[in-house]
Amino acid sequence: MSSAFVMTTRLIWKRAWPQALCCVVAFVLYSYVVLKVIAVAEEFEGRVHIDIFKFGFLFAFYMLLSSFAFLGISVAMTIGFQKYFLRLPIPSRTIASGMMFTAVTLFLSMQLLTNGFYRLLFFDQNWLSDYWPLVGTLLFLVTFTLVGYAVFWLLQAPSLTRLCTSVSFIAGMLFWFLSRFYPDGFSGAVVPWTQVTLSEFGTMLVVSVGAWYLGTIAFAQIRSGTAVPSPAWEILHQRWKVLAVGASSERVTDPHSQTAIATLKQVHWRNSCRSGVLIGFGLAGVAFCCNLAAFFIWAEPGADLGPMTYLPALFLTGLFLQFAVGALMIKIGGTLTFKGKQQMKDYWGTVPLIDRELAAALMENILKAGMLVLLAIVPVGLGGSYLLYALIQGQGVVSSDWQFLVEHQQVADAIYLIVFGMLFYWSTMLNFTAVGWFPRPCFGWWVVLSLAAVYFLSLPASGLPLLRAPVFLLDACLIWGITVLAFLHAYRSSLIGGKTIWRAALFYLLLCIAFWNYWDSDLFFDRVLLSALLVFTVLPFATIPLAVSWNRHR
Repeated sequence: MSSAFVMTTRLIWKRAWPQALCCVVAFVLYSYVVLKVIAVAEEFEGRVHIDIFKFGFLFAFYMLLSSFAFLGISVAMTIGFQKYFLRLPIPSRTIASGMMFTAVTLFLSMQLLTNGFYRLLFFDQNWLSDYWPLVGTLLFLVTFTLVGYAVFWLLQAPSLTRLCTSVSFIAGMLFWFLSRFYPDGFSGAVVPWTQVTLSEFGTMLVVSVGAWYLGTIAFAQIRSGTAVPSPAWEILHQRWKVLAVGASSERVTDPHSQTAIATLKQVHWRNSCRSGVLIGFGLAGVAFCCNLAAFFIWAEPGADLGPMTYLPALFLTGLFLQFAVGALMIKIGGTLTFKGKQQMKDYWGTVPLIDRELAAALMENILKAGMLVLLAIVPVGLGGSYLLYALIQGQGVVSSDWQFLVEHQQVADAIYLIVFGMLFYWSTMLNFTAVGWFPRPCFGWWVVLSLAAVYFLSLPASGLPLLRAPVFLLDACLIWGITVLAFLHAYRSSLIGGKTIWRAALFYLLLCIAFWNYWDSDLFFDRVLLSALLVFTVLPFATIPLAVSWNRHR
């Protein structure tokens, strides 16, 4: 038993230690260089930043980044060896235990090594008790890692009960962890969790042992092939695919059909999506640097930060996001229109899939590419630069910004603006992709120009009270009519199912209800027209399958 356990863990350690060491060196050197630059800048300005290690944002920022990095390396290494271990003549409990405890040991080793260097370079002898409460946080992260492994293996045989229980339990763990820093309640002040009581340690120990036990059982079921989804989950999964991509997966159980879909996705991704996503990643890096420079240029020292400070960064983020979306639409939209893509079009015409499955596979690739670009530019390009700016400026940036939103009652407006921006992003990318995939691109652009012409012709009527209401109502009915015709034609061509239609209608109705009071107008017909424009968020689920089918059979 001991030799099998050693063999299970030694292989992982042999591959993991170079990456772990590089990650530790990066964290130590980056922190050292940044703090030295800050110290030089503050000396030059004649002031000393003595509260840089005050408990609060800096500790949370470090734990968040280091946990993602260190746990990412540890978990990736163990999961990468899972297929190899499945073939070894070793008991399943030994393999699962080796993977879980090796990941935990790797994580703790990297954390302790990094914080040991921090103690030598930055901290004093009171670091654990005053401003760097590492003990309780690391114990919780170890418990959280074991629970994550158990949940991951349990959800390889998904069911609604397991999913709801796992989500609820993880949410409860996070709530319990945050409450350790608020001994007087969440309305009180935040304090370091410096002392781990016997009851807290016992709670984490019991949870860790339970997670290890459930994880080993689930892993044994996966290895023996008895881990299968529940019938209710299978039904829910089929319905979700109908809602998400407008196609049922009745033929997915056929191995030949499944292989054809996987091959199609891979070819289409390499041919049309990958280069656009890489351009988006590059623009995300440029956006990060430009936004960080904009924060420092427009922020006045000693003044309260207001909306004007962030307008340049928001403008730059929107600009780079437009460039990324444009590149992605050119790459994806040109798949069926550029003359150099004739081999791709020939392959689409002969692939052994029905039109509905073909459209569903392409839609999944489009959604994946769009999500990757959005996550790269907004959370990394904008959010990452803001967090680094807040880290360099001091402890009160995030709290003061949040207080500004609360005092001016702009929290709801900010949420609406974020949701509206995401809807605009998705509708723009998907609708222009559908237009680019029309058999005759000039026809699609004529449709776009016609809608724009209708809008500009309606502008003079907006100044006349007698014509404003009927013209705006006519425009709304025109938009709704085009949408209804598109969905009916796709349904009659068996490109989408009936469930796709009513679920798209339900989603659109919920959007109209949510945004009805958000529109900056008190006139009823203005709100009707603005609500009608929201239909473009669901229109691509009919137009993209139609465009794919028309191109395939023309």
